[in-house]
Amino acid sequence: MKKIICIYLLFVLSCNPSWFGLDEEIGIYSYHDGLAFAWESFFEDDYDLAINYIISSITETEDEPYFNSAYSTLGWLYLFKSNTFIGTENQDSLLFYRESAMEQFNYIDNENEAIIEYNTGCYYDHCCSDCFMADRKIGLLYTQIEEYFTDSESSQNIVDLLSELNLFINDNPEYDFMNGKPPGSNGETINLNIINVKLYLSQIYFRLGQFEDSCNELNQLTDYQKCNLDCDTVWDYSNIENLLECISFEVLF
Repeated sequence: MKKIICIYLLFVLSCNPSWFGLDEEIGIYSYHDGLAFAWESFFEDDYDLAINYIISSITETEDEPYFNSAYSTLGWLYLFKSNTFIGTENQDSLLFYRESAMEQFNYIDNENEAIIEYNTGCYYDHCCSDCFMADRKIGLLYTQIEEYFTDSESSQNIVDLLSELNLFINDNPEYDFMNGKPPGSNGETINLNIINVKLYLSQIYFRLGQFEDSCNELNQLTDYQKCNLDCDTVWDYSNIENLLECISFEVLF
């Protein structure tokens, strides 16, 4: 009888890892499952788990031949994680994750093929076959522009980057970062759309001392017309302060 009880206990314990204080690992059953799990982890503020889900989607799944949306997502997760080091003494980590993000955003192989594949291979309600392209472009522009402002040795050409950012705005009038992504389990979303991108453009002009351009860009945004700024003026400390207050320097994301 004692022997039977021992065998029973061994069977129960071996089937339930929580008896040992271990949580059973969630398996990734498909490429798109991995991306969904990653965003859920992100909304739970677990950046590292989110990143691991994406890496697993790239290295462990076989149902999708193209990983473009994963590379774009990984770039954004690295970018979000880099922002956690802003204002800290750990600038090496900030730069590391920014550089890692840029590396992912530079992945452009087989984009058209990926769009065709995602159009039939993703079954979630939030699926979007080509949203990763706009995400990749604005993510890359942001990392390049911020590198220009923060790295004295940067080779980025701000004139070219501004031209590309304006082109992005013209080509993506309905851009919304949440397209193609699931909300969090409690309805969490990321407020990043074309209005935020236009506001970011206004902020860039301000940082470059192009106050009239900054003002004109801001006046085109309905939510900021209440500022009633006169852009055709001689700029001095008094009206520059008004412009700065109106911009309020909300972050891009």
